[in-house]
Amino acid sequence: MTPLRYLTPFLFLVLLPLGAWLGGVWIFLPAIITPLGLIALDAALGPEKVRSKPESGRIPRWFPRAYIVLQLVTTFWVAVVVASPSTPLLDALGLTLSTGVTTGVFGFLAAHEMVHSPERRERALGLILLGSVLYMHFRIAHIHGHHRRAATPDDPATAKLGESLYAFLPRTVAGQFREAWQFESHRLLRIGQPVLGVRNRMLWYIFAETFFLLAVALANVRALFFLIAVAAIAVALLETFNYVAHYGLRRSVGPDGRVERLSSQHSWNSVRRMNNAALFNMGRHSDHHRVMTKSYEGLEPVSGAAELPSGYASALVMALVPPLWCRVMDRRVHAAMAGNLQAGTP
Repeated sequence: MTPLRYLTPFLFLVLLPLGAWLGGVWIFLPAIITPLGLIALDAALGPEKVRSKPESGRIPRWFPRAYIVLQLVTTFWVAVVVASPSTPLLDALGLTLSTGVTTGVFGFLAAHEMVHSPERRERALGLILLGSVLYMHFRIAHIHGHHRRAATPDDPATAKLGESLYAFLPRTVAGQFREAWQFESHRLLRIGQPVLGVRNRMLWYIFAETFFLLAVALANVRALFFLIAVAAIAVALLETFNYVAHYGLRRSVGPDGRVERLSSQHSWNSVRRMNNAALFNMGRHSDHHRVMTKSYEGLEPVSGAAELPSGYASALVMALVPPLWCRVMDRRVHAAMAGNLQAGTP
């Protein structure tokens, strides 16, 4: 398929203003269609064909940039609608849920792509999206923490075998904030700077997010509640992605105490066509960890990677039911850790 397949997230984002225009129950359209549509299309389109040469070029790079801008504009527009006293409560709830879903699924993945970029402007764009959902510290925790510690007990963004999504969420949210603060403190001490000084990025992130909330609160309290709710939904969805991405997988520790190098069987992958078209190749997670600065369109399937039994959308929905999730995934974890390259098959 051509790089135009990566325009898929925009089609789901269009459902937000469309639902608002139609009104009534249609306002919930993006929240319902996004997971169900991804699951249905994954099943219908099946696995993607492995290309001999990964896609490249500047055009695909503009897709996550443009998506972030459009998501921010859409969120601002919806905030204005929700802030109006004439907007019914049910409409406000539907718009909030739908905005949170699109931001948490597509917006966060686009921001994730940007914060990995070597280009300052792209990193700034990713941080703006993260700031809109009060999660700017994710950049530090993810790049300097998760990418070093993934699939180890020290990584708060790696779910333990048997751990439910609902136990994981508070642990990872608190753990990543703590990890980001610790990393930034150690960085400043190494270069001889005070922790509570102007070069502490965490302090700037906290200041920016606090100023943002205060400005919105002064403008409209309903808009404030809307943005806080959208942030909560979006962060929960992001961390559900994290829950699935490395669930139960562990790197071994050698006799010398050194942790095994992160390899293909330490991340859950998906070869589903729609999964990777809509989620900026999220299903090629092992290759992302292998070269974290590689642009999403150049990610490739990795030999020996642990495979999910479905696309990420199906996995996220399944994770909402812990007994079902453990029944399906725990045996796959054991197979992957045993080096069974067929870990993704039933």
